[in-house]
Amino acid sequence: MEENHKYPKCHIYSQNSWHDEAYIVGNRTGLEKLRDAINLTLEKGNTKNDFWPKDLEGYDVMISCVEDEVLDELELPYSSEFYARLDDENPSYTVFKKPYHSLED
Repeated sequence: MEENHKYPKCHIYSQNSWHDEAYIVGNRTGLEKLRDAINLTLEKGNTKNDFWPKDLEGYDVMISCVEDEVLDELELPYSSEFYARLDDENPSYTVFKKPYHSLED
């Protein structure tokens, strides 16, 4: 695609285990869209926006702003290869309640 550079490309790499780095790498369009999605989350609540990695297989990035008490009950964000969710931890998707706002709204 010749207009490839206009896609909001963003690669989000999670931590494998504790103390590992997490990485966010994107083109300017992707990083600006991620910033705008975070700002929309702070303003309106849960958001869901589409992004693309370099192979242009689109995916949704869901963002939620929650209280510390909710964060303290969530599973840790490590790779399942290194971390098994404890019985008293909630899966991360439980914080997302509709409606989802998007930058296209």
